[in-house]
Amino acid sequence: MQTAIVRRGAVAASAVSLALLLAACGGEDGTKDSKVDKAGGEGTKQSAPAKSQAELDKLIVAQTDLKGHSVKTPLPAELKDATTAAVDKNECATLNEVLVIGAPGAEGALAARQTSRTPGSEPATGTSDEKAQAALEALKSASINLLTLGSYADADAAGKAMADLKKSAESCASGFTNTVTTEKTKFTKIAPGSYKGGDEALAYTVTAETGEGPVETELVVVRKGTEIFSAHTVSMSGKAAQPLDILEAQLKKLG
Repeated sequence: MQTAIVRRGAVAASAVSLALLLAACGGEDGTKDSKVDKAGGEGTKQSAPAKSQAELDKLIVAQTDLKGHSVKTPLPAELKDATTAAVDKNECATLNEVLVIGAPGAEGALAARQTSRTPGSEPATGTSDEKAQAALEALKSASINLLTLGSYADADAAGKAMADLKKSAESCASGFTNTVTTEKTKFTKIAPGSYKGGDEALAYTVTAETGEGPVETELVVVRKGTEIFSAHTVSMSGKAAQPLDILEAQLKKLG
């Protein structure tokens, strides 16, 4: 019974995390070459970045900043489909933008990372069944994070992007459906959460419906000056927690 429960949770969480990774952002070098417009279609949005792509790649959290996490840069194949993202409700476009791409509004450059963590390890002693059970328990606590750091022309532009995100999330509290290529994801609830950090922060518990049942993910978006950092967290248990250690590390790196 325990094995079946863990497997169902892993399948459900993996379905959402895969969608996030495939829809994170577009462009061969990890930047976005176009973004979802406010009507839910495709549109090009550009602004002069406060920081360059190279600067953001140095500022976003790295392996050396995150003890116990595995950090990697998403592959182009994992990122390329985001520019096709569309929503069934126009007012949900900005929120969808953050869920599938990682930063709201007209950022000039974007860095993306994926982190994973599986707390615990296989015990040195015990029967094969005991070791397998310990591994399954560790899997239940595993989490995947999609992290993005966007740069804006000035603090006013970044602040407006946060305000637009808040309005969009409030308007779409009862959910919406997005489509990335031919893959549809139904979000059934957007509930406000709590996080304090940076110059301003927004947090939400996002519930998505999967073939294995509902999955709750945690979205935290933080503005620090002209930069906006987002962390979208999926847990193999199907119910995620805010990645407080990652958020703290990123804020510390931004200064």
